[in-house]
Amino acid sequence: MRWMFVQIESPAVEKGSPMLGFRVLSSWFERLVGLLGTGPSAQPVVLMRCGSIHTYGMAYPIDVALVGSRGEVLASERALPPCRVFSHAAAFCAFERPASPFPWPLVGETLRVNSLLFEPEKSAQPCAALPEPVREVAGS
Repeated sequence: MRWMFVQIESPAVEKGSPMLGFRVLSSWFERLVGLLGTGPSAQPVVLMRCGSIHTYGMAYPIDVALVGSRGEVLASERALPPCRVFSHAAAFCAFERPASPFPWPLVGETLRVNSLLFEPEKSAQPCAALPEPVREVAGS
C-alpha cells in the first residue's frame, strides 16, 4: 500500500499545520472503486491520472479536490452528495475523503507532496538487492 502526505500551501493556512495523508490508488480498478463500498470513517484516497470522479453508489457525501500536474487545486467541492459527477479537464489527480469539517484544499491553493511511502511498515527493512556503490577509478 502506498501513502502520499501533502501540505496545503496558502496564506490562509497556518505554517506548520498538519499534513494530509492519502492512500494512493493508481490502477484502473482501484481508481474505478475509489471510496465505493466504504463508510464515513474510510481512509482518504488520491486517484492518480484522474480528472473526473463520480459518486454513484456512494452511501455518504465526500470532499473532493481535483489537482493539476503542478499541485494547483483546480476544483474543490465539500460534501459532494451521492449520484453526482465532478470533473475538470486539466486535472491530473483527484483527492477524496468522507465529508469532514477539517481543513480541505480550496481552488487556487497548492498542494506540496512532502513524502510518498511504499508499504510504511516495511520501510525500515534493509534492501539486500542493492548493488555495491561505484568506487572511484584511480587516475581519473
